[in-house]
Amino acid sequence: MTQAMKEVLRERSSELHVPSSPQLITTPTLWHLATPFEGKANSQENALTLACLLHPTPALSGFPHLAATQVIAELEPFDRELFGGIVGWCDSEGNGEWVVTIRCAKLRENQVRLFAGAGIVPASSPLGEWRETGVKLSTMLNVFGLH
Repeated sequence: MTQAMKEVLRERSSELHVPSSPQLITTPTLWHLATPFEGKANSQENALTLACLLHPTPALSGFPHLAATQVIAELEPFDRELFGGIVGWCDSEGNGEWVVTIRCAKLRENQVRLFAGAGIVPASSPLGEWRETGVKLSTMLNVFGLH
């Protein structure tokens, strides 16, 4: 995933710093591996345009993107709807910070519909990914006071 993102950002950045290995981020319910990208965009770019170019990342759509989306369309008999996206900020100077989300909520009147995804890789365990998705959904249920 980081390599695909680096390729997009490298040609649009005057500076780009990507650590060689991810860092561990802990939350009360999960551990996450994260690779922070830091740099300066070329003058014609800003944090929002770069975030839009990166979305969906391989974590959401697979890699390579076109081939992965074709396989997903063939194998999955449903629409993924809102299972992931990007969240962040951008100021008037073009600075910003964005993160990939692999969970979302859709609110309608007195109902909430939750979406969560799993980062499937060749070494993934289907049962382990299923459980992790349950933990992600459990966290969201807590946000809404439903757990």
